[in-house]
Amino acid sequence: MVRDPHVLVRLRRLQAEVLVDANALRERQRETHELAARWDASGQLDRPELFLVAVNLHGWYTAFETVLERIARLLDQSMPSGPSWHVELLEQMRVDIPGLRPALIAPEALGPLHELRKFRHFFRNAYVLEMDPAKVRARARDLEAIAADVANRLAQFERDLAAAVAELVGSG
Repeated sequence: MVRDPHVLVRLRRLQAEVLVDANALRERQRETHELAARWDASGQLDRPELFLVAVNLHGWYTAFETVLERIARLLDQSMPSGPSWHVELLEQMRVDIPGLRPALIAPEALGPLHELRKFRHFFRNAYVLEMDPAKVRARARDLEAIAADVANRLAQFERDLAAAVAELVGSG
């Protein structure tokens, strides 16, 4: 038996939640990619398709921020607060913490992530949604630029977490 069963419970909970969030990220990115490919082929999207891209960008960033929050709370045991917590969370997850977790954000992904964060804020808080196709397309390109790296880093984190759980279970 594990010396501190609460640690194992927290890690297993984190494993399950990261899996759900990673699946949501993949699905939102897949839909965005498919729509962006049609956009590139035709040169435009109709209004409902444009809004679907915007919804997917919002959903992708929300899932990404959610997984970072879970990791910050359950593993780092430190969650930023205050009006700039969204920005501080990205900075926190950009740092590699040896023996705890790898960096979950590459330095070159910070710019696109900040743009996606700002877009999500606009989308979430706008009362009248008039989408600028050029801005939506730019954010879709931001997502395309970082999606593979984000997915790879999360997959590595999931493997590291699974190894830590297996070691805890085996050490008991």
